[in-house]
Amino acid sequence: MLTRSALRQMIPCLAMIGTLAAPAAHAAWPDPNKPIRVVVGFPPGGGADALARAVAPALATQLKANVIIDNRPGAGGLIATDMVAKAAPDGYTLYVATPGSFTIWPNLRKLPYDPQKDFAPISVLVTMPNVLVTGADSPYKDVHALLAAVRSANGKFSYASGGNGTIGQIAAEQLKMLTGLQMQHVPYKGTTPALTDVMGGIVPITFSDPSAKPLIASGKLRVLAVTTAQRSAQFPGVPTVAESGVPGYDVTNWYGLVAPAGTPADVIAQLNRALVKVMADPDIRQRLAVSGMDATADTPQQFARLLASERAKWGDLIRKAGIQGD
Repeated sequence: MLTRSALRQMIPCLAMIGTLAAPAAHAAWPDPNKPIRVVVGFPPGGGADALARAVAPALATQLKANVIIDNRPGAGGLIATDMVAKAAPDGYTLYVATPGSFTIWPNLRKLPYDPQKDFAPISVLVTMPNVLVTGADSPYKDVHALLAAVRSANGKFSYASGGNGTIGQIAAEQLKMLTGLQMQHVPYKGTTPALTDVMGGIVPITFSDPSAKPLIASGKLRVLAVTTAQRSAQFPGVPTVAESGVPGYDVTNWYGLVAPAGTPADVIAQLNRALVKVMADPDIRQRLAVSGMDATADTPQQFARLLASERAKWGDLIRKAGIQGD
């Protein structure tokens, strides 16, 4: 048993421990009543938006804070990316990172932000294929028929994407490079308007993110292939582009969450811990699976390595294909 004298000697040490612990807890989440803004660089209805809306309520529960979605479409996500790069690094502005802004556009032109230095990776959230889709009334029943049509169009065949520098454009450009065929790029301000015009027959095809899955299920779109090297459990029975006559074709899509550089390390760590729990939740995983996404999570360091490797991979493709930025 501690004597009164020994207890008196311990009190200053206990007070010091309390003083050290309190700021750490405070810094991890200073004001849970202040809304956390999750910025999406595309209109409502696309894959990045669907992910944010699935994750936000569960993240709010984990953090005991308010989480809101802020859609800022335009320029293939660049407008929103630049805005977040310049936001206060306090944990209250987060961004749904997509390959375009972080691994593709850096290889196309000088940007107002540095994708490596201006952001703090938190975690990858989902991986998925893109899907090569055409309208329900389209004459193309498979990739072989599509390629034959592209070949006979003599460079006048077009494809839609969610914007310049998006993974949908890269998916189409890799197809062009591996087949030697030519297609004209028609960029939109997001996946949803691109899909609308493909459904209407205005543009014949697009390489969509998996937000097209409900439209495929309802018969409004026909899926011809998935872009990953292996078939996707989210699209059972759908062949890959590679096995449909384009050997070596492989484009894997992903979305993750980042914060502005300088966000305190303990805040990043708390966000990562919360997201690991959120992405393991069976209800969240099922909800994302409906949208064609495979929920996952990793460490900030692993996410940073993915971003670096993807920048190198797509930079090589862009140079070989001669893709030009705006």
